[in-house]
Amino acid sequence: MTWAGLLKDFPATMPVLWFSFSAATAIVYSILHFTSKRKKASVEFLFSMALLFAGIITALNLAWLTPVYFPLVVSASVFYGWQTVVPLSFLVMLLRLKALFVNPELLGEEIAFSASLLLTAVISSVILDRFRQGKGKDYAALKTIKHADEAITETDMDLIDGNEAVSHYFSSMLKADEEIKELLLAIKHAVFADSVNFFVPHQSASSGGFTLRCSTEEKGDIITIGKGIIAECFKTKKTFYSGEANKSISEIGYIKNKKVSSILIMPVMDSYTLTGVLTADSPIYHAFSEPVRNTMQMFAAHLVRIIERERIYPKLERDYNGLKILNEESSKLVASLNLNVIAEKLCEGAGKIASSHAFFFLVSGKQFELIYTTDRISLHESQTAGNKTIFDLKGAFINIAVENRQPIYMADMKDYRASVLPFSAEDIRSIFVIPLIYESKLLGLFVMSSGKADFLDTFQMELLKVMCNQAATSIANAKLHAEIEKLATTDGLTGLLNHRVFQEKLSEELKKLSRYSEPTSLLLADIDFFKKINDTYGHPSGDLVLKEVSNIIREAIRDIDMPARYGGEEFAAILPRTDSKGAMNIAERLRKAVMSASFSSDTSQLKVTLSIGIATTPSDAKTKEELIEKADEALYYAKHNGRNRSVLWNEIKN
Repeated sequence: MTWAGLLKDFPATMPVLWFSFSAATAIVYSILHFTSKRKKASVEFLFSMALLFAGIITALNLAWLTPVYFPLVVSASVFYGWQTVVPLSFLVMLLRLKALFVNPELLGEEIAFSASLLLTAVISSVILDRFRQGKGKDYAALKTIKHADEAITETDMDLIDGNEAVSHYFSSMLKADEEIKELLLAIKHAVFADSVNFFVPHQSASSGGFTLRCSTEEKGDIITIGKGIIAECFKTKKTFYSGEANKSISEIGYIKNKKVSSILIMPVMDSYTLTGVLTADSPIYHAFSEPVRNTMQMFAAHLVRIIERERIYPKLERDYNGLKILNEESSKLVASLNLNVIAEKLCEGAGKIASSHAFFFLVSGKQFELIYTTDRISLHESQTAGNKTIFDLKGAFINIAVENRQPIYMADMKDYRASVLPFSAEDIRSIFVIPLIYESKLLGLFVMSSGKADFLDTFQMELLKVMCNQAATSIANAKLHAEIEKLATTDGLTGLLNHRVFQEKLSEELKKLSRYSEPTSLLLADIDFFKKINDTYGHPSGDLVLKEVSNIIREAIRDIDMPARYGGEEFAAILPRTDSKGAMNIAERLRKAVMSASFSSDTSQLKVTLSIGIATTPSDAKTKEELIEKADEALYYAKHNGRNRSVLWNEIKN
């Protein structure tokens, strides 16, 4: 109706009525438009506003204002899509119908006007739609970068729940190249550049060489020359801009297959450190104004944060993995009360923190016993005692840690001429020595060596110190457990197995007979005339004799044999996998050793002898009780038939 009134000149003839009705119509459509979530009735709202504008032109006879429809359509394109703007331009043409009726000769001008307006609507809509798409990509890229920046600031590890979350956290940090690519695309759209590139120093170059890290263009479109203005920017750390690039494109520092009229080269600085160079180029002269350069500087700050996160990622991952290893290996150390297991777990755990050779020494009197090593070593016969490998550390470098009770790290021992270890080991270039101390007592020594110089950093050394502290506690607990176990299983005077444990061990050996056919023999020995020694020289001398005889028994029998104090001056020895003949040989060796020994009392030298009874299962007995009874009968025979002799039960059974 307002449009029909416009065609009949109501704005000029009845302005109050027409403008009131038109304003009411515009208000109604504006309410419908702005209160709708999808902004419905946009065409109706804009057309009602155009009608008011046309009414003003008609009422005031201002035909020269007609070209204002062009900025109106362009302005509408800023806020609305082509679906709204193009129909609006058609409707605006209807506002000009009266002019055609009044002056038909103006048909050509009106067609040209309408076509121009429609073309303006289409072009402005297309351009602004592309701009919105670019802006959307920029926003998405900046949102990704922002989320990544926020992720790195969340240092509270309570936010990380489990290994899966940590893995996801680290994997997201690995996408630096993707983030840089997104950022460069955002810069390209923001500053209307033809291409944006990020160059970094070449790893093998020492005099200004650089390489292309990332670009908005496809691979191969940008060819790096390695010199030129970019190389100069790496040296001077100053921004370069040219709006009229009249030099050869190769002098910039890279080659591309498009014309470059404007070039902006900007150093990317992390405080005072140059991390790279950012470039933007355009085929348009004077393409990058001062505000554009400021915008690019803002993006460069985001780029610095991406590079910083990429740089600290390996350290974060290493620290996390190191703490994880420390937790796992410490749990293994706590779980064991066996010194050999503790030594093995410590060496293995240390190897997970840093690749190296490990040595575990345990204090043995004034010397050190090598319990475990991951290295191949060469030993002298003088360094082995039975099954133990004993060393005197004097003169060796690692003894410094023993004397000072402090860890020692030598990053490079290339010029060190003295002995490092008390034995020959593989090539040692650097070494870390940690004394194992618990409650001010030195328990052992842990050594790590490598054929590489400076094989440890501060964090790794701290992890190893913590692990060794835990190992020292575990060693102390293992020693305490061993002492308690020894008190429960050994005789307090002689150190041999006590009677209870002897009975248990003998039962275990006899149970093996059901699986193996090898015989087991039992020796029962008694010190001849021991009561006379106590009566004549006193009980302290008697105790001395018991201790010395116990030592002789330990030395005379084999490692697999089990000696015990049976009671009073009686001793027993379980001989696994030994027949009666072998048992007689061992018994005679023991008897002769005791007979030839001298024992010093406070007043004189004492000599003693042994009587020994021998029984073997299964030939002499089938049960534990029978075996003990037969050995005791053989001992009784020896005691009453001359003493100082060894007797087999099978020789007296008849």
